[in-house]
Amino acid sequence: MRLPETEDFAQFIAGKYNNAKRIVEIGVGSYPWVAERVKELLPAASVIVTDTEREKLAQIRWKCPALEPIHDDVYEPQLKVYDGADLIYSIRPPPELIPEILKLASRVGCGLLIRPYFDEEGGYDYPQRCGWRLTSHRRAIFYWMKRSSLSTSKNGAAFPSLDTSTYSGSL
Repeated sequence: MRLPETEDFAQFIAGKYNNAKRIVEIGVGSYPWVAERVKELLPAASVIVTDTEREKLAQIRWKCPALEPIHDDVYEPQLKVYDGADLIYSIRPPPELIPEILKLASRVGCGLLIRPYFDEEGGYDYPQRCGWRLTSHRRAIFYWMKRSSLSTSKNGAAFPSLDTSTYSGSL
């Protein structure tokens, strides 16, 4: 089952990151359709999908051979998977993963898109003062943090004044 806004989300990524060399989807699960469409729109880009479930990645490897499925856990990420990424995105991640994804994007120095469940923003508060922007492109609605909104401290925390390791949701 594809999200109704799959095409719109993929077109936004392709339009804003048209020179991207590396794009990573975190927590792809069984739905590689956005990543597959991004790869079609940006054939020169490396499009990587990650998940903690090897079986789902094996299915994706078979269904979508143009994608690069990689087993990874955002709590203990293999940084080599993300190094050089222009964009990290995640579709409907559990709210407890969002601070980890934010730290990873900050550490890598790339843009970040989160397409949450929109009932109560998926249980996570996206503070605008930290750079999150609620963005829409046709039917797709998501939160976007541009690379320029991210800064990196020595420990990889985004926004040195905000310790994301203890961040639980609202500020």
